Amino acid sequence: MLTEYSISDIITSMPKEKRYYVGTFEETDNPKVDWPHRHNYYSFVWFTKGSGNNVIDFEDYEIKNNRLFLMQPKQVHNWSYSKGTNGFIIILDSFFENILPVELINITCIDLNKTTSNFFIPFLNNLIQEWKNNDELSEKIIMNGIRFLLYQLSRFSTKSTNIKSIKSKTLVQFSKLISNDISKNISVEQYANNLHITAEKLSELCKKYYEQSPKQIILNTKITEAKRLLYFTNLSIKEIAYATGFEDSSYFSRVFKQKTKYSPSKFKSTR
Repeated sequence: MLTEYSISDIITSMPKEKRYYVGTFEETDNPKVDWPHRHNYYSFVWFTKGSGNNVIDFEDYEIKNNRLFLMQPKQVHNWSYSKGTNGFIIILDSFFENILPVELINITCIDLNKTTSNFFIPFLNNLIQEWKNNDELSEKIIMNGIRFLLYQLSRFSTKSTNIKSIKSKTLVQFSKLISNDISKNISVEQYANNLHITAEKLSELCKKYYEQSPKQIILNTKITEAKRLLYFTNLSIKEIAYATGFEDSSYFSRVFKQKTKYSPSKFKSTR
């Protein structure tokens, strides 16, 4: 299976009870990890200087000066970057899901302009200094600083990207529930009950913001996870079908080909 890392696995010098990490790219721990891998946390990585590539869920993104990446839990990534690469890293665990602006959910990377970069650099350096101070006020300052930073990024992203925002905390929770229950076969009605809304309301929200039905969103999430497992693991097609909530591997294969134009075995052979 794909290795999934927690914050303490990556930032080995950090106390396990910490819910976040703030640091420079060049000073952050660089432990030996399996590549590719995924995280169970949110990761903001801003490259202020450097070059290379960052592959996130099969999409290849260029690493370049002043490009900021937002990697979400469960996404698979693998990167390579040039010597002397500099930047900042912010890592947030699931505690921050409730304050993460929904405008950032659909965004994988943002190119920061000079004005925004000049604004963020001293601010982040101050947060890093608070991390090092580690006194009785540091945590409060950092927590409020992270909130401020997230909302500033949200403001900048809505001005600089054409990506359609979700603007619905309910749909963020829906996506999280699907990912957490990826191996189960759960009905739209059950998801709606868990979200404390009707199935009709869930359908209305999905149509409005995704232009898809809840069933399509559930299925697309399962297929994305199946692609990850096919490409990055040695699990059999039958095992992957079960791991993504399909009781019949033949049905899984038909749906997978319908969605991707490839049979599971063909897709697996492309890695």
